[in-house]
Amino acid sequence: MSENEKKELETTEAVSDKKPAKSDSAKKSKPVEKKKKTGRVSRYLREMKSELKKVVWPTKKQTINNTGVVMLCVFIVGVFVWIFDGIASQLIRALLHLFGG
Repeated sequence: MSENEKKELETTEAVSDKKPAKSDSAKKSKPVEKKKKTGRVSRYLREMKSELKKVVWPTKKQTINNTGVVMLCVFIVGVFVWIFDGIASQLIRALLHLFGG
């Protein structure tokens, strides 16, 4: 056997020796993982509550103003889509009429 093959064999054996140790520790740490998950969830909820306290909510006037701006933009985009759809449909009709449709 060459030296490279011996090193690969030793590495493979070392890796195979480590696998049972990991599975043993994984079996033992399941309750710990459950506690960690519960701790993470409670920490997340506390942080979320703290962040929500920092939120500056808009006034009624700001909400109405922003809603109006959004509705105006939607209307303008809708008009553009309607115009381009009309142009495209006329173009398709003209092409179909021209080429025997």
